[in-house]
Amino acid sequence: MKASCILLTIIILIAIMAVCVMVKFATDITVEERKRDYFPEANAYQVVKSISIALNENRNLPIAERFPYVAAILRNSSKSWAFSCFASVVLVKWIVTSAHCRRKGATHRVLLLNDFAHNLTRSFPILFWRIHEKFHINSTAPFYDIAVAKFNVDNYPLTIKPSTFDERSVSSCEAAIWKTVSTMDRVFYLINDFDKIQVKKTSPSRCYESYGINFDDSLICIDLTNYDDCFIHEFGPIFNEDKLVGVLAVKPRDCDVKYAVFTNVSHYTTWILKLTHTMSYG
Repeated sequence: MKASCILLTIIILIAIMAVCVMVKFATDITVEERKRDYFPEANAYQVVKSISIALNENRNLPIAERFPYVAAILRNSSKSWAFSCFASVVLVKWIVTSAHCRRKGATHRVLLLNDFAHNLTRSFPILFWRIHEKFHINSTAPFYDIAVAKFNVDNYPLTIKPSTFDERSVSSCEAAIWKTVSTMDRVFYLINDFDKIQVKKTSPSRCYESYGINFDDSLICIDLTNYDDCFIHEFGPIFNEDKLVGVLAVKPRDCDVKYAVFTNVSHYTTWILKLTHTMSYG
C-alpha cells in the first residue's frame, strides 16, 4: 500500500512537471508571434526574432545580401499598414511589381531591408504608379499583370543597388524568399529572414492543367516541386543572377499545387523603359 502511494505521488509530480513545460513552451510561442518592431515612418509593424543572433552566426545574412533589391509593398487603406506583395528595385528609383499589388484608394510604401548587419528596414513613399493599360483586376486570366512605381529616395542618404532587366530570355532562375509568418486571421507579416530556391521553367501545359491558363510569351510557368514549403501566399520575384526575370501573377492555390505563374519581365522591357522615360537598361 505504501509503495503504491509513493508510485502515485511520483506519477503526479511527473504529470505536473510535464504540464509546466507545455505551458512554458506555449507562452514562448505566443511571445514570439506577438513581438513587433515599430517603424514610425511607415506606421507599420514587423515581426522580429526574439533571440538575438551574432552577426558571424547569422547564416541567412549572405542570402539577404544576395537580393539587396528585393522590396516589399505595404498598403494602408484605413489606419493600419499591411503587407501586400513583393517587388524588385530597378533603375534606382523604380520598382517592378505585379499590377494586382496596387489597390485603388489605398496608400502604398516600399519597404527595403537596407541594413543587413542589424536587420533594419526602411520604408519609402510611392510617388505614383504606372499600371499596364490592358490589365484588368477582375479578369480570370493573369495577362498584363505588371506595374512600375516610382518611390521617393531623394531625401534619404541611401545607395540602392537595383536589379537589371533586358529582352533576353533565360533558362535558369532562382526565387528570392523574404519569409513571412501568418496569424490566425490570415494576416501576413514579414520577418528579417531570407531564403532562396532554385526554380525552373516548365511546360505551359503544367500551369494549364492547374489553372486553365493558355500561355503566351508574356507568362512563365515555374515548377516548385523540388521545394517542400507551402506557397499559398505572395512570394518572389525570380532572378537570373542580378537580372529580374519575373514577378508573381498567380500563386499556388493550395499546398498540393506546385506550379506558379509569373509575368515575364523581359517581354515588357520596352514598356518599362517607356514608362520610366529611360533610354537604356540598368
